[in-house]
Amino acid sequence: MSVLSFKKVEITDREQAMKLLHESNFRGCDYTFGNSFVWSGIYSIEHCFAEGFYFRRYSIEGETAFTFPAGKGDIRTAVSLMEEYCKEIGIPLRITANKDITEKLREEYPDAGIEFNRDISDYVYLAEDLEELKGKKYHAKRNHLNRFYENDWSFEPLTADNIEECRAMNKLWREENIDECCHCSETESKLDELCVVEISLDHFDELGYVGGVLRVNGEVQAFTFGEPSSDDCFVVHVEKALRKYQGAYTAINREFVKSLGGRYKYINREEDTGAEGLRKAKLSYNPIFLEEKYNITFGGTL
Repeated sequence: MSVLSFKKVEITDREQAMKLLHESNFRGCDYTFGNSFVWSGIYSIEHCFAEGFYFRRYSIEGETAFTFPAGKGDIRTAVSLMEEYCKEIGIPLRITANKDITEKLREEYPDAGIEFNRDISDYVYLAEDLEELKGKKYHAKRNHLNRFYENDWSFEPLTADNIEECRAMNKLWREENIDECCHCSETESKLDELCVVEISLDHFDELGYVGGVLRVNGEVQAFTFGEPSSDDCFVVHVEKALRKYQGAYTAINREFVKSLGGRYKYINREEDTGAEGLRKAKLSYNPIFLEEKYNITFGGTL
């Protein structure tokens, strides 16, 4: 019988998971506990702990896959445990891993199928770039900021004191951005995200999230939050702004990074899921690199 026994992701698992996530120190958004917790219902994410590793299983379009486990044990041990589990339930082993881990897996398992997945690769930026927006490449961003800064605005941390206002703004964002009569994949994706935002706000303090709120004339116009994935990288999970004021997205992005006080060298703004508009928006901030992710498949049914 397999050593791996997967279970629902619960808040009470956070301390144990965080210890192993910290040991790996990966920059990817998949290596944050909050990501696993808030998206667990949508991607059927389950997890377990074994042999010094933190295993994470998820499902997309009916296919089960694993994020390469966090922890500092032996790679072959980790793969063997997943192989044994997959053999028991009769599915091929599929793993998602970053570039460094993928290269190690390529050396250890030369017959494994490896495919770069651009759509789920994370955009990583220098915090200094997002804070200062210097140079010609950020000229358009500075123009948006200047327009926004003409308003009577303020920035503050996201706390229990303003979290209900963020919930109210989230409902307004839904009215502005979602056509309830449209049943396309884009609408479904936005509805999923709205659900995730609500779950995140429900458990904000328990998840150890850090966030910021942007006001104009005293009313909340934007909010954002996230958590660190490594010693030098902070992951922005959510960023929302209303349409009323030009430059609100640019302003909440910049002011929040400034509020982090230089504690992180990198800001991870997650993937674009292959959406053309989102890809264009993320590229416009000039990422310093992509946290590349690869799909590794180990044969057929093992």
